[in-house]
Amino acid sequence: MSIGERFDSGATSGFDYLRIALAISVLCIHSFAVSYGKAGEVFLFEPPLRGMITFVLPAFFALSGFLVSASLLRTRSLGRFLGLRALRLVPALAVEVTLCALLLGPIFTTLPLRVYFSDPEFLSYFWNIMGHIHYLLPGVFRDNPFFQAVNVSLWTIPYELECYIALTVLAATGVVFWRRLLLAAVILAHLAVFGRDLYRGAADLPLDGALPGRVLLLSFLAGVVLFIYRDRIIITRLRTVIAALLAFVMLNLPYAPFFAAFPIAYVTVAVGLTGLPRHQLIRSGDYSYGIYLYSFPIQQTASHLFPLYREWYFNIAVSLPVTLLFAVFSWHAVEKHALKLKTLITGKREVPASIKGTAIPVRAAGDGS
Repeated sequence: MSIGERFDSGATSGFDYLRIALAISVLCIHSFAVSYGKAGEVFLFEPPLRGMITFVLPAFFALSGFLVSASLLRTRSLGRFLGLRALRLVPALAVEVTLCALLLGPIFTTLPLRVYFSDPEFLSYFWNIMGHIHYLLPGVFRDNPFFQAVNVSLWTIPYELECYIALTVLAATGVVFWRRLLLAAVILAHLAVFGRDLYRGAADLPLDGALPGRVLLLSFLAGVVLFIYRDRIIITRLRTVIAALLAFVMLNLPYAPFFAAFPIAYVTVAVGLTGLPRHQLIRSGDYSYGIYLYSFPIQQTASHLFPLYREWYFNIAVSLPVTLLFAVFSWHAVEKHALKLKTLITGKREVPASIKGTAIPVRAAGDGS
């Protein structure tokens, strides 16, 4: 069965579970850094564990690329598409950043509050809402093993913005509607990203730490390609296993991660289209974004409050339940209500276009020939 047939049948509940699993995986990975410092997680990024650990974020972005492409074709308007993306991302991010700056910071800073609020770092922290990332708050968590950031998870935000900019350009130029041209553009992007880092002498850095940020962009674009080619690509268990093994091997090699986006995206989409029964927790809301946003500050707080128990498993045991509570708060108090505003963007008279291949304009459904 093709990707398109599964997607159009509504068998997409796997994406809901996958989002939660990936977000919790990020928390678990970060437990080593917050417990032992930056050097404490080094072994996670060394082969063979590296092939599993570095799969997580690219899978997140591949999932986003696939589903966001559906949103783009459904809205039929770049302005509406970008407005919907902003509603999904910005309100929850703004609340998280504000809570860290105005609540968590004043509680845990080692500085007098007058000094804390007058420090330039305090005001600079709010630039995170705009995607200009600042990791530190004055005097906060500076005695923790990982003192380099209040919320290190924010490092992916600029790359997510790059993904939306790239998709907007592809749509505005019509490239996303010409399959062969889109595929060529994405392959060229792979070569350009690899070539740039190779020229800068940075292409071998993946084995020394996390993946370069633009590998996330490439994974997003691979997800876009899979959606546009959804009626041509067949999902089978054997192919999924082969793609998973290929991704694992490539992520363990020095230069191959720059070209691992497509097997990662294939596995991600295959899992997302499993059509599992939706648990009540899944039906009640999408908590993955809240987990991702709040997990690291909560983990830092746990590390600060329990200095005698700085072990990765203890950090997970303490942080995960609290993070889930904040994720529930984020969805029901912020994200869900922000999404209700989408009618201001889409308009009441808009009838969403079918995302089936037959309903897409001729050039979108064809190969561009």
